[in-house]
Amino acid sequence: MFHTCEISTCNCIALITCICCKKSLCREHFVEHDYLLRPKLNNLTKQINKLFDQFESFDMKTVMSDSLKKLDEWRLDAYQVIDKFYENKCTELNYYINNILNKYEKDINDLQLKIEKMIYIQQTTNHNIELLTKNIQTLQEQINQIKYISIQVDIRPLVIIDKLIDVNFITDLSKLSTPYQTIQRIPLSSNAMASNNQYLLIHQNWKLYLIDENLFIIRQNHWFYDQIQDMCWSTILNCFLIITLHDIYQVEINTLLVKQINTTEKNVWQSCTCSDTSLYLSNESIIEFNLKPSIQYVKSYKRNETIDHKQRIDSIEYNNGKLILAINDQSKQEIFIELRLITTFDCLWLCQLNIEYSERKIQCCLYNYDTWLIADWGSLSLIYLTKDGKIKNTIEYQDEIHYIHQFGSNKLVISTDHSIHFHKL
Repeated sequence: MFHTCEISTCNCIALITCICCKKSLCREHFVEHDYLLRPKLNNLTKQINKLFDQFESFDMKTVMSDSLKKLDEWRLDAYQVIDKFYENKCTELNYYINNILNKYEKDINDLQLKIEKMIYIQQTTNHNIELLTKNIQTLQEQINQIKYISIQVDIRPLVIIDKLIDVNFITDLSKLSTPYQTIQRIPLSSNAMASNNQYLLIHQNWKLYLIDENLFIIRQNHWFYDQIQDMCWSTILNCFLIITLHDIYQVEINTLLVKQINTTEKNVWQSCTCSDTSLYLSNESIIEFNLKPSIQYVKSYKRNETIDHKQRIDSIEYNNGKLILAINDQSKQEIFIELRLITTFDCLWLCQLNIEYSERKIQCCLYNYDTWLIADWGSLSLIYLTKDGKIKNTIEYQDEIHYIHQFGSNKLVISTDHSIHFHKL
């Protein structure tokens, strides 16, 4: 049975069926139909060529630069650890040898003094001569044995396990996994947290706790001071820094001993962060302190010299020569995020958050080396910002969020009203 062409104005017999759209067409209309598809193919060709050019232009060195920098820093730190260990063992060896030499030197000096005294007083006996002679001979025999001392140094190969460094490819954050661990928060404990990638410092029930990724308590110590506002880690000092409303404290990692830092600057502190050389504190402006040789005031950075309304810098975070600021504008009742250069304090970008205004603090957290997570205290969501200050998405959460902190490369710690949740990324 013959079918006519499916073009409504055509009565010709259909000779060909298009395998793409299943239309039965006459020869003339099939040719037209084929020509209609070709521009679409040409369009797709342009798109794939453009995509290929984009792919070819990717500079993977730029993508890997932060990770390579961290690996280089780890290598330098490892060299320093090995050099320090080597120096300690050399000191231990020298100490052992010097103890032997010092003993014989003392014995020689004692005999010299005895002989000099006898010569001075011109009084001795044959018994004294024999005794001194015997002592000298014994000492001579002992000193002759020094060159035969055998020093045994047992050296085991330095074993570096592959898991010492984890390389994880972190994709865009769209949804958090279920917490793999949870700690119950004690009421009146501080929300603030800080880490050095190996250990996490938290405050619970008027105590400081240093814990590892498995939540094992490494050490703890009492906190006898005011309510903690924020805390951060200083690599150059190898310690944690804690701020209260008016004071700064240094916490040694090996003991958790707390030492107050005396400064001439007395302000109401909101947040803290460290670069390689400086400590930065926030209130209505940013205050910079040197870390070495001692913590001393350097200068203040004001966001706007002509500002005539009240603003509070709730949170600051350092990354790669830049500071991110979470700003609560109490006059205009607006919340926005800024990224500024450390060297000039120039603003690189500003992102206004379209969230319901409140007096609660806003906190920012570095995520995946160059992007940012923003927590609105008391809300049920996180805001995910790209490195150029664009809102990528909003992540819903199960509880009211009070503080967020990325622990290592693959863990996100979130403090809520009653719990501290540990998420794997």
